[in-house]
This record gives sequence, C-alpha cells and structure tokens, in this order.
Amino acid sequence: MNNLHSVRADAHRGLKGDSMRLKTCCWTVVAGLVLAACCGGAEERKDNETAEKKPTIYLGGGVVVKSKPYAEVDAKVYPVPLFAYEGERLYVWGVRGGYRLFSQRGVSIGPILQPRFDGYDSDDSPVLAGMRDRKWSAEGGVGVQALTRVGLFGLSVVTDLLGRHRGQELDFSYTILFPLAGFDIIPTAGVRYKSEDLIDYYYGVRPEEARPGRPAYAGEAATDPYLRLALRRKLSDRWSLLGAVQYEWLSDKIADSPIVDKDYEVSFLAGILYSW
Repeated sequence: MNNLHSVRADAHRGLKGDSMRLKTCCWTVVAGLVLAACCGGAEERKDNETAEKKPTIYLGGGVVVKSKPYAEVDAKVYPVPLFAYEGERLYVWGVRGGYRLFSQRGVSIGPILQPRFDGYDSDDSPVLAGMRDRKWSAEGGVGVQALTRVGLFGLSVVTDLLGRHRGQELDFSYTILFPLAGFDIIPTAGVRYKSEDLIDYYYGVRPEEARPGRPAYAGEAATDPYLRLALRRKLSDRWSLLGAVQYEWLSDKIADSPIVDKDYEVSFLAGILYSW
C-alpha cells in the first residue's frame, strides 16, 4: 500500500504537577505530524516499486519551537524524541495512531486516536492567574485519506473522549510531494473547524473567573486555516534529516478572548531519524 497515505495534516496538547511532561508531549505531537509528512511522503517512490509493504520503524530526536496564543506566554524550545511505526494497517506517528479498516485504490478509512495538549496552568502567565487550569484530553474519531494523481486529500473528525472540552474538531487537508535538489519537499494546506465547546473550554473565561481587565468571554465555533512545509534529506538508506514549519491563523473567535494576545500559532521542527 502506498506509504504516502501516512501523510497527515491533522497529521497533527494535565494536571499541574505534570505540567512539564505535558508540554513535552505537546511538542511530540507536533513532531509526530512532521514525521507523518516527512517519512510517509518520502517513501512514495519506493512503495511504487514494491507490491507488498513491510512495516517500518523510525526512531530519532529533534528540537521543536512552538508558540501558544495565550497572553504573556512565550514560545518554548524543547528537545523531543521522534518515533513512528508504519505498518500495512496499523500506524503510530508520535503519540497519534490509527488503524486502516478499509484500504483500496488509494482510499483508506479507519479509526484514529490522539491526545490534545492544548490548555494551560493558571500560573503560566499573570493574565491567567485565578483561572481554572485547562487540561489535556484524549480524542477519537475517523480518518479518511484519498491518494490521487494530484496529491493526497485527508479528512479527520474527532471528539473528546474524556469529557473535558466536550467538543469536536474537523480537519481537512491537501498535501503534495515533489523532489528538488536532493530534498523531498512536502507542502500541506489545510483548515480546521473547532466546535463551540472546544473553543469555550480552552479560550473562554467563565463568569466566576472574570476580573478587572479580564471580562467573561464565551467561545464560539471557529475555522482556522493553516500551512505546513516539511522537508526531508536522506543521508543514507537508514539516516535522514528532517525539518518543518507550520503556521495556523486563528479565528477572531479565539483571538478576541481576553486571555489571548496572538492571532496565530507557529511551530518549527528540526531532527534526525533512523529507520529500519
């Protein structure tokens, strides 16, 4: 089966005592999305030459820089482990995984499971002081990919499984792959629809949390477009360098929140991988 199916746009963020662990997991999520693009996409040509696909494991390390939109919360730099497994049906990219129940003629459909490490601790910023912590959650849903002559189309729909934000997210993306000067270049364009409950939980201000300069705010559903550019450079049959940048424009439904001072999220990744 064509490994380009692994390219994911959504391909893709706790208790206060676990704050550092959860932040590190957040970066691992970003790294996993890039692994999906760089590793899965870069294997397209090799899979075209073989009728039977063998499981592949990727292991490595990297550095991620990622911003958060919350007021007075600066971008952080973290080292991250990079891990991925790509089988004929089962796949794991970072901390996100799925299973292809149906796969035929370039179309695959199946369940997906992923964490959401959005959120904050009230001591992350003076602007957040007095707010109740917004916790991570686990999400599950369905992912669909369609590989065509003009690129890979992806669609995923997930819902909260732990009853924390109680919301849903729909992610639609388009990805292409082309080689240039020894690199595999993998641009992605996508859009995410986030439900009212999701936005209200992570960006809303409850009446009891309101303070002077921080009025109550009820979140509404939002649609956020994003662009991602991933690159992979093979050093040998086993070793590869990878990098990526992603920029997401945040809707006014998020940017207008009194606890938010940015209308974007941006992330960068650089790493090295070994595959077998």
